[in-house]
Amino acid sequence: MATSIPDPKPVKDLFESLLGRDVEISAMGEPVVPTARRACCVGLYVDANHDTKALVAADLELSARAGAALGLVPKAGADTAIENRELPAALYDNFYEVMNIFSSLFNDGAPEDHLKLSQVFQPGMVIPTTAAKMLRGLGKRADFKLEVDGYGPGALGIVVSF
Repeated sequence: MATSIPDPKPVKDLFESLLGRDVEISAMGEPVVPTARRACCVGLYVDANHDTKALVAADLELSARAGAALGLVPKAGADTAIENRELPAALYDNFYEVMNIFSSLFNDGAPEDHLKLSQVFQPGMVIPTTAAKMLRGLGKRADFKLEVDGYGPGALGIVVSF
């Protein structure tokens, strides 16, 4: 069975429940794809055969802000990470947890169709070729702008294989 892209409401609810803050979500036309100019964290989700079935790309802004909010780090900590274009270990670890729990949004079908988080690539890390191709258009996708209350905006792209 093909993995489906979660609706915006469950994505919003997941972020709100994890971060303990209001989150606004809206559709975004521009795809969230890591480039030399756009630092992103990318979560890679696999099935029982370890085949890549979904990717979640979060720009550095969302990664830092959600990681900070989850760890109760002041907004200034996220702002510093964004200015430095680098995600400190504590914010990365927190955002990794967000990506790990995000897998639940892909798992509404039969147990054999469940996906699990395999890896979260930090900004600047080399992403496997298959995943990079999926991010650049070889999959169904939805892109969202999220605004974390008290922390600010960021972007999230969800891509699933055909």
